[in-house]
Amino acid sequence: MKRQCKKPVLFLFLLFSIQIWAQDKEISGTVVDEDQIPLPGVNVRVKNSNIGTVTDFDGNFSLSIPDTDGVVIVFSSIGFTTKEVTVGNRTSLNISMEVDTESLNEVVVTAFGIERNQKSLSYGVQEIESEELTEGNRTNLVSGLQGKVSGVTIGNSGGAPGTSSTILIRGGTSITGDNQPLFVVDGIPIDNSTESSVQVASINRAADLNPEDIESISVLKGPAAAALYGIRAAEGAVIITTKKGKAGVSQVTYSGTYSIDEVLGTPDVQQTYGEGQQNLGGGFSYTEPSLFSWGPEVAAGTPTFNHIRDFFTTAHTQNHNVSYSTGTEKSSIYLSVGDVSQEGVIRTTSYDKTSFRINTSSKMGKNLTIGGSANYIVTKIGSTRQGNASGSSFTSLLSYPIDQNIQDYYTEDREQRMFFPDQEFDNPYWSLENSPNNNKVNRLIGQLNLNYNFLEDFNLSYKIGTDYFREFDKRITGEGSLIPTRQNGAISQYEKESRRTTSNLILRYNKDLTEDFNVDVMAGNMVEDWKFQTTYSSGNGFQAPGIYSIGNISQENQLISEVISRRRAVGVFGELKLGWQDALFLNFTARNDWSSTLPEGERSFFYPSIGSSAILTDLIDNLSSDNGLSYLQLRATWAKVGKDAGIGKLQTLLSTNINPLASSAYTYNGVDVGNPQLVPEFTNSYEIGFDSRFFQNRLRLDMNFYYSKSENQILEDIRVPPSAGTFYATLNGGSIENKGIEALLTARLFPRESDFQWDMTYNLGINQSDVIELPGQLDEVYLSDSWTFQNTAAGAAILGGSLFGLRGYQPQRTDSGELIIGPGGIPLLETVVFDDVNRLPNWTLGITNTLSYKNFNLSFLLDLVQGQEAYNATKSALSYYGLAEETLDRTANGTRVIEGVYANGQPNTTVITNQQYFQEYYSQNAENFIEDASYARLRYVTLAYDLPGDFLEKLNIVSAQLSVTGRNLFTITDYSGVDPEVNTFGAGIAGAGSLSIDNLGTPNTRGFDVGLRFKF
Repeated sequence: MKRQCKKPVLFLFLLFSIQIWAQDKEISGTVVDEDQIPLPGVNVRVKNSNIGTVTDFDGNFSLSIPDTDGVVIVFSSIGFTTKEVTVGNRTSLNISMEVDTESLNEVVVTAFGIERNQKSLSYGVQEIESEELTEGNRTNLVSGLQGKVSGVTIGNSGGAPGTSSTILIRGGTSITGDNQPLFVVDGIPIDNSTESSVQVASINRAADLNPEDIESISVLKGPAAAALYGIRAAEGAVIITTKKGKAGVSQVTYSGTYSIDEVLGTPDVQQTYGEGQQNLGGGFSYTEPSLFSWGPEVAAGTPTFNHIRDFFTTAHTQNHNVSYSTGTEKSSIYLSVGDVSQEGVIRTTSYDKTSFRINTSSKMGKNLTIGGSANYIVTKIGSTRQGNASGSSFTSLLSYPIDQNIQDYYTEDREQRMFFPDQEFDNPYWSLENSPNNNKVNRLIGQLNLNYNFLEDFNLSYKIGTDYFREFDKRITGEGSLIPTRQNGAISQYEKESRRTTSNLILRYNKDLTEDFNVDVMAGNMVEDWKFQTTYSSGNGFQAPGIYSIGNISQENQLISEVISRRRAVGVFGELKLGWQDALFLNFTARNDWSSTLPEGERSFFYPSIGSSAILTDLIDNLSSDNGLSYLQLRATWAKVGKDAGIGKLQTLLSTNINPLASSAYTYNGVDVGNPQLVPEFTNSYEIGFDSRFFQNRLRLDMNFYYSKSENQILEDIRVPPSAGTFYATLNGGSIENKGIEALLTARLFPRESDFQWDMTYNLGINQSDVIELPGQLDEVYLSDSWTFQNTAAGAAILGGSLFGLRGYQPQRTDSGELIIGPGGIPLLETVVFDDVNRLPNWTLGITNTLSYKNFNLSFLLDLVQGQEAYNATKSALSYYGLAEETLDRTANGTRVIEGVYANGQPNTTVITNQQYFQEYYSQNAENFIEDASYARLRYVTLAYDLPGDFLEKLNIVSAQLSVTGRNLFTITDYSGVDPEVNTFGAGIAGAGSLSIDNLGTPNTRGFDVGLRFKF
């Protein structure tokens, strides 16, 4: 083994030695701009070599170069003209760089990773750089976009580790389908799915990406921006470009943070009344013990507990990232390793992610470039059950009255202690110790790409990529559980294998036909193939103690099933861009898709787009001036985009007949009925906008006005009348309208030469998503996974109301408004739709400020979300159990008569207990828990200090920064719950979803971070 290592080590030593012998001349200098202001971060490299560095904070650099004639140093920086300088005999260079007069032509990444000048685009695109994305230290990159992109709504699903984040661009276009945008990494789409979070918190798969590996994110808003991507991008697209090696620069970067988190708060719990139930049989009395807190007042001196507050703890997180990048004119490479180790605010919960990435590119000859990338990620999540799930920690906490010591949960024999006879739920601390829920994912995202230039004006590119992951999820109920049927333990697990392969072939032709006229033509083919295979297994009763495996369940107590799904889509597309004087542009796109999930006669569908852009300051003389308008672009576009059905929606599912006389036969199961007549749904979108800049580009206002209509919706699992012979059906029908305004305002308050800098960014989004049509007699469509505690309400799309509406229970009233009382003295409740409820904000405003003075930098984000309603099902549950502060409104004798009338119009005289009032009426009436959830939140504040260059030079470090960050420092809101930013069931519920539904989830957290970042 030693002999095998000698040659590689010797070879590396010789290379290193040769490099040392060749680099025998030191050169240093300073780089400034036209106003003699030092420029940090300028790339300084020896032409046609991999020797290079970057300037420090004061614009200084030093470099070892070959002591030969003709050495040329190349200076480059975004926004400045690249400069080449021959060194000659000099050892010191003072370089002045000129502002690029074409700097208004910002390059943004669009469809298929193609870079285009922003001024040529006819639709809204907003780009986020890597520094902006990592501000606030969010490990989920979707959360990192919060407040930073106009027209984008982000919904976080609580403070449990590994929870998902929902992203909506311009509202939603689908009632039951996926409303989240397509995620694309380096030109290849990736999976951003989320498993159902009804039982445990689940993460969205885009969170697997390491934010530190990302160079920039372009958010393509609406169908027009994503028309070339086809059916997967009807909701827009998030285009991610990862970091790559740069020519002439070899660099090692480290970043690390240490974080401390605590929950924002816990619900207010009354501390007056203890355990017990109220009875009226033979007169008013209390029954103890009980899981409810409807007993008498706790006697003075009796210890009381706040179980919910005490359940949460302080969490610690470490996040470390190391990367290496280098490159020459011919090749480049980027390597990185990232590791996140996060503790949860609930004991035993955690989130761990380790990622490895390599990006490489090589130029073969003059015209051919070959590249590739691979990203391997391992994630592990330990979670607790939430919401309405059996064994939910929050529900169990509510079941322990304030005068019970919940942390005394073992008997002397190490059995679970019951605090009242016939207890049928587990102690939450016992569950954390004995009933683990674990999830592990191994994921590989990889691609190969070729790029070939020929005949001067032609370019042919090909990319093939795969997104493959294997997920194993195991949920255990330990032996000794008090839950019926689970006393001997239970297991539920699944193993999922997902593969998504994408092939893109693109031919481009770009030529200046005349001095003024340019044509850019693109034609391409895209093939996508998905395959999913999931094996589910469950069982009750472990045979051998302590072995939590499906193999430890007897075969007769096991249930095993397997689901295999496959889907394919093929598309051909084209784009024609015409430009005149680099100031007037006309764009056409067209695409035809074939989808395997639609009937054979409807699989092919076509959709086009047309747009234009005009740079008025270039077309009209004297329109711009140094002290007034600098730049003005007008743009407009129309686009149509299609959408197909989900997998398996054409066929009716069969199941084994449960009749023992015909157990081997198959029969229609009466629930999942296919529809072989489905047709695609389409969205038509219109958009106009402008981009204006003033005072030498120090002030910018960019606005978009849009309207879209999504018709002939594909509605899945719609409850239909029994006369249809089924419970659920999939059908076409229904329309959604979206309209809104987006505005981006940026301002640089002080000139570049000032030591003090203050930059401000305002991202405003105004959106309205309305359901204007539903098929048949439907007046609402809801998804059952969004049912809240006691099924009092659910998220729903409401006809004539919001796509993000609500349905639930409401008391019946007479024409004069009096409550109608049932025979038992409780008001009669009925299911209604709340057509005035909107769980999506009317408008959002993210205000980012960045202030710097010499080596100090201060940045913060203030997030305003206004006009949304939330449903506080957590308070409904607290009221049911007698723990909400509202339940302190108890009559002295324990009874009351609700004011109202019977169905015959006579006044109500039936006496009920306080417990009956709150459990059977107050907690069930959804009207009591619909609240204004508008808020203003200081999302983060970061103070950073760049270490002095002269100190770092002694350590051979290019740059280093220390930082301190506070997250979610304060929130201003009228919402009575812990946090108005709620989405308990997360991104796993499509369509109307569970945005702004607060249902017994883990509260969001407040945290502080200390960070270190350096390069050498």
